[in-house]
Amino acid sequence: MTKRMIDYFEVFGDDYQMGVLIGRHFRDYLLSIEAGFAAMLPGHIERVKALEAHLARKLPHCLDEIYGRADGSGVSRDVMLLIMFPEIYGGTDGCTSVYLKTPRTAMLAHNEDSATMNIDNVALVKYDYGDLKLVAYTSAIRLAGSAFAFNNSGMAFSSNHIFGGERDMDEISRFILLRDVINSTSIAEAERKVRTVDVASPFNLNLLDMNSLTLCNIERDLHDLHVEYICTPYTHSNHFCTKPYDTARVPVNSVFRRKKSLELLSALDDDATLDSLLGVLSYEGDSYDSSVFERREKYPDRICTVASLAVDPALDDIRVLDFIGNAVFRFSRDCTLLSASPL
Repeated sequence: MTKRMIDYFEVFGDDYQMGVLIGRHFRDYLLSIEAGFAAMLPGHIERVKALEAHLARKLPHCLDEIYGRADGSGVSRDVMLLIMFPEIYGGTDGCTSVYLKTPRTAMLAHNEDSATMNIDNVALVKYDYGDLKLVAYTSAIRLAGSAFAFNNSGMAFSSNHIFGGERDMDEISRFILLRDVINSTSIAEAERKVRTVDVASPFNLNLLDMNSLTLCNIERDLHDLHVEYICTPYTHSNHFCTKPYDTARVPVNSVFRRKKSLELLSALDDDATLDSLLGVLSYEGDSYDSSVFERREKYPDRICTVASLAVDPALDDIRVLDFIGNAVFRFSRDCTLLSASPL
């Protein structure tokens, strides 16, 4: 069967209106999963309502987008709220991010790994607020920001779930907080947003300021925040890098991906290019647990690499590689789609 590339589309208006348009796009998929989540809802309705009230106070524009997705798709708002809080019902993925600073530039690249993303439930979405524009790899069941994104203020973002940390189901899903973060126009603004909202689960945020060629890693636990500006080769996967972690609760593959990607990244010289970083992220070993890039054709029932982001601001080179449909999207820094072609 011939593969087709994932959909790319643009949304306009306020957060609610954008949510409506995204909900319409994913309508068939969301309606197909509604019954399963509706069956779960009675056991979680009190928590869902409490979290809804929490969002109304802390991140009302994110709540507006969730309402829009519900109304646009025809799924009930309560069910959509449950869908958007994966900490309640489980459902986490694994990813790898790499940073490289050279005399010429500062580059960021990211593998997005998932067991559930497919041609029906993921798209590249351009959000157009007028002055602010951003492009995000967007799932039907997550707000934008949980994978990777970039905006026309010169900021690029990727995010990784962290295994082995505590959870607090009375706080806001980190998947929702990150929707607010990717609107940031500076690292300082992104850090402030991460610092001022309590979250339900730990995560890592990778940041590139394309204007100042600054790289920053933020690790956020429920009660700790670590901010580090990166000047040496650096990688992150799905466990804590700035503090000890419980190895029994972290997948072996996460430890391997970080170690191997750092080894390969550190071997690059000052002439390294974006293709060099993508080469690091494409490493495949003899098994799932010895690979950085996990190919879905080889491991159909595992968490596998579905997309990559790669950014070199010095060359105005921003790429999204789509491994679901085997395509590459190229963008300029003002978020204009320049081309979409087969890989």
